[in-house]
Amino acid sequence: MIEALWLLSVIAAAWAGGWVARNMSRRGERKRNRMFSRRYFQGLNYLLSEQPDKAIQVFLEMAEVNKDTVETHLALGSLFRRRGEVDRAIRLHQNIISKQHLDEGQRTKALLELGEDYMRAGLFDRAERLFSELTQRGTHAPSALRHLLDIYQQEKDWTKALEMAEQLESLTGERMGVVMAHFCCELAAVSFREEAFEAARKHLRTARQHDPQSIRARMMLARIARRQARDDEALKLYEEIVDMDSDFLPQILDDYLECADSAGEQERAEGQLRDWCARHHSISVILKLTAMIQADEGVDAAAQFLADQLSKNPSVRGLDRLIELKLNGGPEIESGDEILRAVAQRLLARQPTHRCAHCGYSGHTHYWQCPSCKQWGTTRVIHGVLGD
Repeated sequence: MIEALWLLSVIAAAWAGGWVARNMSRRGERKRNRMFSRRYFQGLNYLLSEQPDKAIQVFLEMAEVNKDTVETHLALGSLFRRRGEVDRAIRLHQNIISKQHLDEGQRTKALLELGEDYMRAGLFDRAERLFSELTQRGTHAPSALRHLLDIYQQEKDWTKALEMAEQLESLTGERMGVVMAHFCCELAAVSFREEAFEAARKHLRTARQHDPQSIRARMMLARIARRQARDDEALKLYEEIVDMDSDFLPQILDDYLECADSAGEQERAEGQLRDWCARHHSISVILKLTAMIQADEGVDAAAQFLADQLSKNPSVRGLDRLIELKLNGGPEIESGDEILRAVAQRLLARQPTHRCAHCGYSGHTHYWQCPSCKQWGTTRVIHGVLGD
């Protein structure tokens, strides 16, 4: 009986000891978790308060990498990269990847971060290998494809850039036509420099398939047509460009006129310029017409034409040309003073009168506190030709 009681007491003591140990272990674990949680949120608070040095110190004290802390270490590595400490970011992300107990999602995030580290360090070959591996595995493919697209653009590898853009469009549904058209134009430019004109035309046809409104593809086709003495084709392309977007008129104007001279189409070109002048009021076109009129009819007719155009659409460049014509023997223009005043008024209307000395914010009103940077007493009057 005594032996049975003794055995029972031993079992009870063992159970009680185990219970106490388990409770103490749980309390210790809860205490560690509470301490970890407090430190974790303390570090995040430093990050949000834009105190990165203090955040780094906190996170470094939580140095052990495990499933619960990997996000913290990834954030820390990203912080190192943004601060320009790329070597530290690389070492930290490599350390994360080396851990065997991480799940696939955490490892993939670390690989993406490491690839960005390599890009920031200019190690494009290493970054390319990482992102290519992620793309082939199908994990975080859109992010990896975007990084690869960036790498190939920086390296001017337009064939691979085009391939990445096509994959990205197929995978995400994001429209990449305009970007892919420019890549095709870059390939066409390489072929053009090598005088492989048919290859260049092929690239440009592909560019127009990706972006039917591509102005750049039309400009390059016109350039190729001129090199191949196909002037009528080039003229039509230039005219099509202006119809699509008149902002490109000053850019193609000289080439258009040279092409028209080469084709013996001066009359066609002058008629087209008069039409563009009426529709778009481009000062570049007005000045070209002024030069044509001066060559055909003399300085008086040119000055009168220019004055008539400037009275409707005042322009500094036009006024400068009108003064030059007058100095070269042109007539006194009755509306000359009115044109000068209109130009001056237009310039003054657009010119700010005050600028913040701290951030550069400008406007027509003096503010004691800058509306942009909120600094006090930094707004000053602008001095100079168009200022006080």
